[in-house]
Amino acid sequence: MRLSTSFLMPGMKLSRPIFGLNGELLLRAGAVLTARNIMSLRRNGVLAVEINGPISFEGDRDVITDEVRRNMMGVVREWTFKRCDEVAVKTGKTELVEITKSVEVIVEEILSGKEVAGSLAEICSCDIYTYAHSVDVCILSLMVGVKLGYPKPKLLRLGVGSLLHDIGKVKVPAEILNKPGELTPNEFAEIKKHPEYGRQMFVNIRNASSQSAAIILNHHERYDGSGYPRSLKGDKIDEMSAICGVADVYNAITTDRVYRKALPPHEAYEMIMASGGFMFNFKVVNAFLECVTPYPVGSMVRLSNGLAGVVCKLNVAPFRPVVKTVEGEEIDLLDRANISVVIADVMHPEELRNLASKETDTINAAAHGKKTVQARG
Repeated sequence: MRLSTSFLMPGMKLSRPIFGLNGELLLRAGAVLTARNIMSLRRNGVLAVEINGPISFEGDRDVITDEVRRNMMGVVREWTFKRCDEVAVKTGKTELVEITKSVEVIVEEILSGKEVAGSLAEICSCDIYTYAHSVDVCILSLMVGVKLGYPKPKLLRLGVGSLLHDIGKVKVPAEILNKPGELTPNEFAEIKKHPEYGRQMFVNIRNASSQSAAIILNHHERYDGSGYPRSLKGDKIDEMSAICGVADVYNAITTDRVYRKALPPHEAYEMIMASGGFMFNFKVVNAFLECVTPYPVGSMVRLSNGLAGVVCKLNVAPFRPVVKTVEGEEIDLLDRANISVVIADVMHPEELRNLASKETDTINAAAHGKKTVQARG
């Protein structure tokens, strides 16, 4: 389960690894957190982590691993630095070979039936948020492209553009990107330049696709004309840019940032559902909603009958998954017998911390008892 680093306590165990400034491993999956670990995570700008929840269950999903996604993040980060290096640009060291290879790996993973699990951005330091976010957006965009039946060459162009959609942010001052408070008009004007900065970094590369360049330039355009940098409207926005735009918004609002807390997936799902014909065209929105779920596996929820549990399986009806309660009972919300039971809310961080703390205390007490028996024996 995801928990803000503000609510972590010593003894909790990580279920996913944590990565630092250079994509290096800070803490492995399975690590038991100490007070020093927790302070280090906060200093490194890690805002949320995945920890073992109080309810165990067997997950049956085949997912794209963090290792594959982290390798992809390293490639885009290195490529971006080369694009900022005039010598590298002049010597032709910034071609798209490695970027395209990375995208092709993800395409093959998705075509083989693998799914995205959570966000890579939420388990990385804030210094590399842009690169982790770019990988997440690329994967989400490719899932939509597959859903829409794009052939592989088109998927590669979609993937390259989505992976590099935010490269222009390297030219925006970090103090603006990570400012905790509200941006001034001048600061926001600077942020709005990043699509054009990115396009300029991309277009002179040998074999650069015009469709990928359009994604980089247009991913902040909106169907009603309220976007930037050109205020394009309706069908003037190409479909691949709209796909990247939806994925960008969804990943951004479901990830903790220094200037705002993440929205839970079910609220983000509803926001995207309401954006059809307003921010994005209906075709793209409908395809996107088939690729995400309001209550991902692992979500800790409270049911309308008062029971607390974890989403352990998904159903065709996205708002009615299978929930395993704290007491160990599995409740299929799609079953006729449970038709009156719904998910009332996701559990708040304080509740999650308390549940996880109880579990940690139980495990520690059991381990202490075992040691005592062994010592007496």
